[in-house]
Amino acid sequence: MMSRWITMRMPRGLDCGITRLCATIGLAALIGLMTPHAYAAGGLSISNPDGAAVRALVIGIDDYQHVRKLKGAVADATDIVTSLKSMGVGDVVVLTNAQADRASVLREISALVERTKNNDLIFLSIAGHGTQEPERVKGSEPDGMENVFLLPGFETTPTGSVERVLGSEFNHFIRQFELRGARVIFVADTCHGGGMVRDIDPRAAEMSFRQVPRYTLLVDELKPVSDSNDPKSELDLDHTAFLAAVDRYTKAPEVRIPGIDGLRGALSYAVARAVEGSADINHDGKVTLKELFSNVRQVVYQLSDQRQNIVTISSPPQTPDTDVAFELTRGVVLIQGPAARAASGSAGSGAIEGQAPAPPAVTAKASTIPTLAAAATKELPAGDAPGPLRLAAPIRLAALDGKTSYFVSVKPKDIPVQAVQPTDNPDLIWDPVSHDVIAWGDVVAYGIDVANLPTVVDRTAAIRELKRIATRSPQIMRIWPDDRQQRAGQTVEVDLSDVGSRAVLLFNVSGDGTIQLLYPVGSDAALARSASLRLPLRVGEPFGAEQIVAVTSQQRMVDLETALMQFNRRRASGQVIKSLERYLPADARIASISFFSAP
Repeated sequence: MMSRWITMRMPRGLDCGITRLCATIGLAALIGLMTPHAYAAGGLSISNPDGAAVRALVIGIDDYQHVRKLKGAVADATDIVTSLKSMGVGDVVVLTNAQADRASVLREISALVERTKNNDLIFLSIAGHGTQEPERVKGSEPDGMENVFLLPGFETTPTGSVERVLGSEFNHFIRQFELRGARVIFVADTCHGGGMVRDIDPRAAEMSFRQVPRYTLLVDELKPVSDSNDPKSELDLDHTAFLAAVDRYTKAPEVRIPGIDGLRGALSYAVARAVEGSADINHDGKVTLKELFSNVRQVVYQLSDQRQNIVTISSPPQTPDTDVAFELTRGVVLIQGPAARAASGSAGSGAIEGQAPAPPAVTAKASTIPTLAAAATKELPAGDAPGPLRLAAPIRLAALDGKTSYFVSVKPKDIPVQAVQPTDNPDLIWDPVSHDVIAWGDVVAYGIDVANLPTVVDRTAAIRELKRIATRSPQIMRIWPDDRQQRAGQTVEVDLSDVGSRAVLLFNVSGDGTIQLLYPVGSDAALARSASLRLPLRVGEPFGAEQIVAVTSQQRMVDLETALMQFNRRRASGQVIKSLERYLPADARIASISFFSAP
């Protein structure tokens, strides 16, 4: 353990809002980052490890008739269905909006039970509004409240009361699948109660949540489906994995996914990517329950800016470390970015039945790896300096008072900007009185005048790209103690896990786009021996958003490390993205998580 303070003094106007304290090291290798790579869906299929069929029922509801409509649940259902079908699953039934009335849901899930054979794998997924009601089976829930899924026609009238499905009813049908010898993966992209730890800035655009307030039914005409075999709770099932968007005390927001229009459910998006192969962390062609849970949990945590922590439950007889959720078979081709191909000296493609090929090792002679001190003073050759980041979708910028004239002179370096109204789904809202910049309910930068807005816009584009890259093969990282706004002098800890035998780079992108290298710094060892890294950070001015980025790899990334040292203490968020695109190795894992501070 290193016991010291590291204070990074920066020129005026280029301060970062955190100071690194001592780090508790536990790593098997330090320094690296992750290259854009993914499985080619055309050459890969999902399969059942028991050799039987994979079947699915997918539900998505936006168009509620009597309660607040949602914006991304149908897109979630479409995404999961597309992923399943692209991975070779033929028996997929989808119900969206008006199709998902109670009679249709019960009919289709009953028909799916009838089609189910021994050893089948069943996917059940529902995205929409949830709530809670007093439990009907006494003692079935720890807090006496049962989860409920609302259907499009629900209202608190006698007729409308029928249009909902109880959590106990889903458990009833899951038991029927299990009695037929099947295993089940149940995805519930809803929320059932509670609030949020981090407040939403009142100047922000309205956020969408998948929850309705609790209600009272004076007349309830719902006749629940049940029988004597029904489990009392999820823990009474034997072969089922549950993934829920949040626990019963917090809310599930609809989020923005980089590169995708509109809002989505982070859980559904993460599950769709996991099905396509991103959850196969060790590339052995088998996705264990642990891999599935860890991958989806990290992707949701990143995409929601810490607002959302999913709940995963496996049946007591299951062993998540070894039980296989699903397999990936057929010709698997690893797609690598240009940087990886250049580093490995090959196209990096291959086909192994049931297994993804291991990425080529990148070996460097000892003499080519400079010391950290030397790397800190190395200048990037002019021909190697990354150019400006150019992305297609502009950043939508609004003023709180609706005037667009403020932004005539705002010309970011890396991304086009589009002036819109504050009610028109902006990416950033600028307050002309306080000069604060707000994004998705959080202040990302305080006291930013018009002249400095371009760096915040460029930073927003860079964070969008970081989130996209980090979804492909995420590194497990958490920010402690929680997602609340942090205050001056408080300590926030960055905790990386599962990094044994890997190298690590850790850096921060402040609200104004300033880059701050956090690890390795000074005499930090390039290699460590254990599997975790815990880094304390002290919060200070300037306040706003801090995007902590971790990159891990099996080998030390000298070029990327050198580039980050050159960008250290500079507003260079776009250049960092270009460097990642250029230097990421094929085996890289990346985490990108934000926390927020306030005066």
